Amino acid sequence: MNYIHDTSTHYHRSHSENDLTSHDKNVRSMKVASVERSICEIMQRICISDGIPWHLTDEVYVPINCKGSFHWVLVVIVLKERCIRVYDSMKVHRGHADEIKELTEMLSTYLTISDFFEKKDRTDWSLLDAYKEKTDQHAFDVHIVDGIVQQSSGTLNCGLFVAAYAEFLSNRHQIPSSEFDSKKHRTRYTSLLWDYGVNKACTGYVSDNQDSPRPKRTFIRSEDTEMIDVEP
Repeated sequence: MNYIHDTSTHYHRSHSENDLTSHDKNVRSMKVASVERSICEIMQRICISDGIPWHLTDEVYVPINCKGSFHWVLVVIVLKERCIRVYDSMKVHRGHADEIKELTEMLSTYLTISDFFEKKDRTDWSLLDAYKEKTDQHAFDVHIVDGIVQQSSGTLNCGLFVAAYAEFLSNRHQIPSSEFDSKKHRTRYTSLLWDYGVNKACTGYVSDNQDSPRPKRTFIRSEDTEMIDVEP
């Protein structure tokens, strides 16, 4: 999230920045401009071959690192509701406040720069209740999601939980509040990544952008199928 922090600092300068030299200010401005260009290209689908522009989708999933520590949370930007939902697998940590605050400050800026609000071929944003009587620069609301399964203290499983949260939500399933087998999920994700890597190597792809989109595979177990457990 350094790009959000740097850009937020650029627009909402602290008093300490007054002491920066002209050279440092120019370097920061160039860095921010580069970041803004990259983010706008992502929003407009210019640099993502298999994605869709933000104005044609309902939700955007963003993993966020908390203060450079080994803890990640999942943020879901719900565009039609103009809100940000935070899914944290270790709520006692509560270390994401600064990152979320900066994201809410800068999200509207990025959307404005990318002409998001002007693109109404799918959704007329100005007609939605969440957008009425609000300017384009109005910050998004933040909702901390409760009642979701949590990782055990000291396990450092935040990445696994972020992936699991995203999978549950993208499949329109409710995130469980308990009974989550982290070992089985880790083994399954490892197997999927290994299979993807092998197939990618066999086809000669050198980047993810070359990989064509594939439909989700559905496994139907037959009566004569033998199931085995894969040890992590």
